[in-house]
Amino acid sequence: MNPHRKIGDVILQAEAISLSFGGVKALTNISLEVREHEVLSIIGPNGAGKSSMLNVINGVYHPQQGRVIYRGEARSKMRPHEAARQGIARTFQNIWSRSTSSST
Repeated sequence: MNPHRKIGDVILQAEAISLSFGGVKALTNISLEVREHEVLSIIGPNGAGKSSMLNVINGVYHPQQGRVIYRGEARSKMRPHEAARQGIARTFQNIWSRSTSSST
């Protein structure tokens, strides 16, 4: 990130997002804002709903309550390829290790 860029206006909002899978509540009333040039992290223990929230933002899941607003437009039932076309994507954390030692 360029240290001389100023944090800008809100470009992504999640408002009161709730998501359930059957009787299991994955997200309950979650809200967040991301501003232009801002770096935001979602952290928490396993099962806290981090991936579910990212999947709501990028259109894989559709919340039972709440809404996602991107650049001023509410996105309802957006599919992942439509989100990607607008510049919203996610990546997966892959931990990879390669041994550099050799046995003799």
